[in-house]
Amino acid sequence: RVGFMFVVPCSVDGCCACWPDVNHGLEEVIARGYDAARTLGEIEEKAPFANGVGFLRNENKILPARSLPNYNESFVIKRMLDATLDDVPWPKSTATFDGQKFEVAVRDLVAGYEALALKLLPVYAKALDLDDSYFEPLFHSPVIRMRLASYAPTPEGNFGINPHVDTSFFTLLASTDFDGLVIYSKKKQSWLRATNDVRLPSNPDQRIRHPLIVNTGQMLAQLTNDRWPATRHFAVNPLGGKKTTRISLPFFFNADATAPLAVLPSCCSDDDPPKYPTLSYLDSQAVAQGE
Repeated sequence: RVGFMFVVPCSVDGCCACWPDVNHGLEEVIARGYDAARTLGEIEEKAPFANGVGFLRNENKILPARSLPNYNESFVIKRMLDATLDDVPWPKSTATFDGQKFEVAVRDLVAGYEALALKLLPVYAKALDLDDSYFEPLFHSPVIRMRLASYAPTPEGNFGINPHVDTSFFTLLASTDFDGLVIYSKKKQSWLRATNDVRLPSNPDQRIRHPLIVNTGQMLAQLTNDRWPATRHFAVNPLGGKKTTRISLPFFFNADATAPLAVLPSCCSDDDPPKYPTLSYLDSQAVAQGE
């Protein structure tokens, strides 16, 4: 109903018995990703954001493009078609910044995220009453985009990142503070805070450390004929008076750039025909919005 779920680390007992490989096990690479994001302020030469990659300075008004600024500084990478991670404008080392360490940490995080995302595909297929391998032909060379975002305290009345829906198939998110994420509930007609206090219904006494949020994107919502929502959300820092920097590491996962994406057969019928034409990533809102 909300379009968000949690994936928990493999160190958690008594969970995901049906899908043991999906427990994420990315604590180490995520920690190094956090460390990399914390060094954004130390980088001297920052390639401006262009063609979907590069640096977004604090108070930028793109991704998403809104009248109010986005109070975060970000480094964005992307892989699509012939554009590889080698084409990313990686920051250079200086006397105070280790560019090689930064790049290795980011590449390792991308690899870990992508491996997990591919493992999630049969889970999504099962949940949508499809064969476990249904999505495999669509993700031979998935389009990926990742953002290392550092949020200083957000001025009152503003956003760390403005309200938006993700254009992805789904998004994986690690954050040092999920309390800064706010999502919209259509059922309650109100905004709801996410929480750092994540617990399994089967074991409510155990708090989960290092969970990931998985967010349904606009493309997946269309494939499900809107049965699964792409939920509006925004981020702030602080929420409740916190003064520390908030780090966010969203990974936007998409099908192959040219793969034809039609409304899923399990999500339409004669009585509920497809609302959307067959599209590819290149036809999607992600490209239209300059992502």
